[in-house]
Amino acid sequence: MISDPTKRAHQQSEISQMVGAALRRPEAGENPYRVVLRQVRQKLMATSDPYELAHPTATTRQKVETLTRQIIADYRLAQPVQGLPVLDLPDDEIVRRIVSDVLGFGPLDPLLRDERIEEIIVNGTDIWVIDETGKHRTQTNAGDADSLVELINRLVAPTGRQVNLANPILDAQLPDGSRLNATIAPVATPSPSMTIRRHRLVARQMQDLVQLESLTEAAAQFLKAAIQARLGILVAGGTSSGKTNFLNVLAGLFPDGERVIVIEDTRELQLPIQDVVYQTVRYANAEGTGEITQRRLVQNALRMRPDRIVVGEVRGAETLDMLLAANTGHEGFLSTVHANSAGQALTRLVQLTKLASEGSLIDDKTVAEWITEAFHIVAFLRRDPFSGKRRVEEIIELSGSVEQGNRILNQPIFTRDTERGDLIRTPYPLARADRLRDRGVDPAPFAPAPRAIGTPESWARRR
Repeated sequence: MISDPTKRAHQQSEISQMVGAALRRPEAGENPYRVVLRQVRQKLMATSDPYELAHPTATTRQKVETLTRQIIADYRLAQPVQGLPVLDLPDDEIVRRIVSDVLGFGPLDPLLRDERIEEIIVNGTDIWVIDETGKHRTQTNAGDADSLVELINRLVAPTGRQVNLANPILDAQLPDGSRLNATIAPVATPSPSMTIRRHRLVARQMQDLVQLESLTEAAAQFLKAAIQARLGILVAGGTSSGKTNFLNVLAGLFPDGERVIVIEDTRELQLPIQDVVYQTVRYANAEGTGEITQRRLVQNALRMRPDRIVVGEVRGAETLDMLLAANTGHEGFLSTVHANSAGQALTRLVQLTKLASEGSLIDDKTVAEWITEAFHIVAFLRRDPFSGKRRVEEIIELSGSVEQGNRILNQPIFTRDTERGDLIRTPYPLARADRLRDRGVDPAPFAPAPRAIGTPESWARRR
């Protein structure tokens, strides 16, 4: 025990010098918080397993907090001797921020924890969010560009990919399933440009969609019958129109005991089914190897004895393999596609098949005929830009025929009334009524409603 104040001060001075020597002097203008953060990360990298940091527990958090407080104390001890910038934040605030930066999403933490937010957009140091009420600019302090790039690379570290000058464009999936796209200078200005799209399954059951006014009870019952009869259903719509959520509800209607293979670019679907296998795309690593495409997954699914196959979204050559599978005994396909209308979704499928290397050897009429066998129903969704509501605008039925010009014949079964805004049953009788009967489903409840009287032509004029 040292009682002489002069000796105690001398000893503290020596300790400060030793501690200061262990702290690399900040670069010109470097924030003292970042000096502490760097020290914490260096210590953790030397003493912790990467998996532990990627999947933190309460023990991990306590470890980081203890280490951070020790380094803060060392910094404050060395600061007056070394002439370091003053660390003017309270210890508790520094600890909270560092735990977030090391184990969480840094400045994005509060945004990613907010269940109302669907998308986060970063333009340089400006942050915008999109929620159910629209697009808003936030006051979140994102830090400088270097800090954001560092954050991006830390978030995607488990994928083995990084964004840098050699690879300025990055697509990756975050641990919580969110999809991240980042682009940096010189490709993007301001830099970094980042979008994080979160996948929120607002509706879990068909009744949820009815309550959200996405569709009517009559349309919901019709889709349930279509699933029971193993009809192929294609869900179409624009970005953020609710396609994935809608697909998840439809797939949740599959009968118990069926084996379901789900194929996705990014893991989003969560099916209440016991026998289900999820397959997701793997992007190439930094060396450009290890890629597993969605097309390869579709081909692999056929060897897994599936009763149903769900393709989260078709956007490339896998479309051809999906159509081939559906035309070789695999009924009841579900998938989504980006399109501006139900009719355009069919044209889009034809176009996507051409992305397959052998697609050019197959004429459009053949592809159109395959589509009519693979899919019997197309549900088109749209997001209202003012209210933010996602609604089914139209449900069409493919008749099974292809006319001249390779046009796939179809008819609307449910459509939005332009005056009232209701999703109403059209006067067209079901072309697939026999198929429903063959599979034990009575088509009578889905006959045209009494109000839809008159000829299809006169009804169309009223629309």
